[in-house]
Amino acid sequence: MRRNPQIQWRYLLNVSPDHLEVHDLDNEKNGCQINEIINASHAKYLTEANDENQLRVWLLRNPHYDGCRYCLPQYHRK
Repeated sequence: MRRNPQIQWRYLLNVSPDHLEVHDLDNEKNGCQINEIINASHAKYLTEANDENQLRVWLLRNPHYDGCRYCLPQYHRK
């Protein structure tokens, strides 16, 4: 788990136009590249969703985003 208890948001977006993916900070895996995303200034917290049901709805409304193959494989489509 990477999420700092002081940060309420569970999901992190990679807003790089080449990647557009969502990461689950409560389920980070070895393949996730969250440090690289943050260091490249491509990170943004997903403030519209804080549980999996809200994430599912958000992804339906934002189909250009994909779940990370490691921490959100059930939403990985690319």
